[in-house]
Amino acid sequence: MPRISQIPLVTQLVSRTTQKEIAQEELRKELLDGLIAEQMYISSKFFYNKTGSKLFEWITQLPEYYPTRTEKLIIKAFGQELFGHLSHIDLVELGSGDCSKISLVLNSIHTKQLSTIIYRPIDFSSSSINASKRELNNTFPTLQIEGEVADFTQLQGIPNGQPRIICFFGSTIGNFEPHQTKALLNRLSHIMNAGDQLIMGMDLVKNINILEAAYNDSQRITEAFNKNILRSCNNTLGTNFLTSDFKHIAFFNPIKSRIEMHLRANNDLFIKSPYFNGIIFMNKGETIHTENSHKYSLQSIYEMAEQSDLTIKNTFKDPQEWFALVQLTK
Repeated sequence: MPRISQIPLVTQLVSRTTQKEIAQEELRKELLDGLIAEQMYISSKFFYNKTGSKLFEWITQLPEYYPTRTEKLIIKAFGQELFGHLSHIDLVELGSGDCSKISLVLNSIHTKQLSTIIYRPIDFSSSSINASKRELNNTFPTLQIEGEVADFTQLQGIPNGQPRIICFFGSTIGNFEPHQTKALLNRLSHIMNAGDQLIMGMDLVKNINILEAAYNDSQRITEAFNKNILRSCNNTLGTNFLTSDFKHIAFFNPIKSRIEMHLRANNDLFIKSPYFNGIIFMNKGETIHTENSHKYSLQSIYEMAEQSDLTIKNTFKDPQEWFALVQLTK
């Protein structure tokens, strides 16, 4: 368990003069709460600074990392059925990242209908949204784009006007604890109107060797991605983490049906920050939990939908049944 020095640990007061400063203070508190928890953790949303977003793009191209290419194959195979008829809608993408998947969606839509659609990417990374805007404006000049830099779990930037298709790709839903997943799906269900759809990518249970290889690639890009979260923490909370002090760990937890990513301390560490008094002591061998990636069975997917008052209209899978795109309606 992380050991806090006897000096009281308190957040510094920050002048709340702008909404941005308030948001920064909330992020610092979130990081601090994780660092003083019994099992230290950093929320996976802190992966996606500019460097982290670029590293994740590289990960998606690795031979071991099957989820992205498999999901794209499903979008290509079933794009016409899922998206070909769309017009006069808000096309919302939660945790949008790069625009490679939404480009496949847009390619499935008739050119004449694109001008009737508003694409609304919502992402923690402003650099990802801006890069997507530039690329999509060149490829789909008639498409309207209104991005929102925000924590997508708060469901900001989703207007309640015309019908909506909410895309939640990448099995991002798997990053949440079960109670968080249930809460997020319930919030989505609550804001959805009759006729709205949720298209959700979900990684399926499969051979453990395939699962673990995807998060322990031979080029060690995932290791760099995992360690970069420490730099993100340093930038936001002013901590003194060094990536060389940690080892990347990723393994499948069969009881919880998830891949877990951790950073394990190579030696005893004293963690400091200008935003709290004292130090946090971390023993050699202790870990910071940085990510979960839950893997689902078809039965668990149906149970999640039922608990959220959503109806599964279709489930689209690849031939190997490694991944699924689930089409849900209210």
